[in-house]
Amino acid sequence: MASLGVRPVLPPPLTSISDPPPLFDGTTRLYISYSCPYAQRVWIARNYKGLQDKINLVPINLQDRPAWYKEKVYPENKVPSLEHNGKVLGESLDLIKYVDANFEGTPLFPSDPAKKEFGEQLISHVDTFSKDLFVSLKGDAVQQASPAFEYLENALGKFDDGPFLLGQFSLVDIAYIPFVERFQIVFAEVFKHDITEGRPKLATWFEELNKLNAYTETRVDPQEIVDLFKKRFLASSKIGLQAVRPPPLTSTSDPPPLFDGTTRLYISYSCPYAQRVWITRNYKGLQDKIKLVPIDLQDRPAWYKEKVYPENKVPSLEHNGKVLGESLDLIKYVDVNFEGTPLVPSDPAKKEFGEHLISHVDTFNKDLNSSLKGDPVQQASPSFEYLENALGKFDDGPFLLGQFSLVDIAYIPFIERYQIVFAELFKQDIAEGRPKLAAWIEEVNKIDAYTQTKNDPQEIADKYKKRLLVPNIFLNSDPWIVAGFL
Repeated sequence: MASLGVRPVLPPPLTSISDPPPLFDGTTRLYISYSCPYAQRVWIARNYKGLQDKINLVPINLQDRPAWYKEKVYPENKVPSLEHNGKVLGESLDLIKYVDANFEGTPLFPSDPAKKEFGEQLISHVDTFSKDLFVSLKGDAVQQASPAFEYLENALGKFDDGPFLLGQFSLVDIAYIPFVERFQIVFAEVFKHDITEGRPKLATWFEELNKLNAYTETRVDPQEIVDLFKKRFLASSKIGLQAVRPPPLTSTSDPPPLFDGTTRLYISYSCPYAQRVWITRNYKGLQDKIKLVPIDLQDRPAWYKEKVYPENKVPSLEHNGKVLGESLDLIKYVDVNFEGTPLVPSDPAKKEFGEHLISHVDTFNKDLNSSLKGDPVQQASPSFEYLENALGKFDDGPFLLGQFSLVDIAYIPFIERYQIVFAELFKQDIAEGRPKLAAWIEEVNKIDAYTQTKNDPQEIADKYKKRLLVPNIFLNSDPWIVAGFL
């Protein structure tokens, strides 16, 4: 994997506990995230025009962004944004044009009418281009992405007075390169495919771009890109890390080589408690660090209780010579003791509210369980309203603490099941009239770390139908045990 070019020392990203800069004091500031391809566009434009002393970089930690950024700087609460002349502007394609037009330095758009027209056409197509590449990851990536790369190869042949998209380096190259950079790395490392093979103009374009310090200083660590794509976009695809699930171990299965230094997560594929830890492990990109060991709970091995976990339930985690249990404890343990994206915010208000929500989750599940013995739609309504209201506490993202966290992980396995049960058995959409809950479910379902752990909806519905035919079976019982999920 290629190494990064030499880059200047960059300031550390600001977090929820960072103070804001002295806003609107006449300083021009470019708010970015180092890993964001949209922000990278404006960063490149700023560098190429030699504006390092005129436009200050202000990096933001998007996983733990400061509240003041939305409140005082940019209500859209995303990057990039540009603070200039007493106002804040956004949208990367607009910003690269704004920086080019309003600051000194080498112009980045040609005056030649033919080049100008073709440049506008290419810029208007870039969102479709990147969308097509992301869609390709869900199928045969190499084949499905080929037309997008051919489009770029053909575009590079339009003008022959230079190696770039309009001949000379321009805003058009800046619009495309952050995305092509990422997909070149991912296709090489994950699919073992060179996107420049058979595309000589694209190969030359890359070569020439990598001679520009204005670009190379903004590049992301290739391994970071690969890890991010595996976690966010590839986990449930054909080459995803969990595309093939190992078969559950039964009473006739031999145990793994216990306490040999391997970290193992013992789960049942159908257990919502185990699903919590499974999601956490996936989201933090620990598929190679924590091995899944599925157990058949209807025919569980005797050695599991005797040698692994005397409680004889899942989940449990074998780590550093000991075995730990209890799902809420385990998701916190995995977050604290393993590398990867932190799943608890550092913001004190979010941290406090998160602990409150986690302390309530057992009551939440118990109330939904109780609703099944009466009028489920009416009796479950307060629980779903509780979640709807909780989702309105922070408005800097669609999740329970704004950004995805352990709190979402604590709740989603149960909401997944109740959403299916209420729809199939009671013909009730639990998200109806609850727009925040609907948006939350939609956004969670975009996270492969979660979707690769989901159960077959028909299996959930069938188990509930069977159990609900037995009068009072859910009274004073954990529904996930009586429904066969534990």
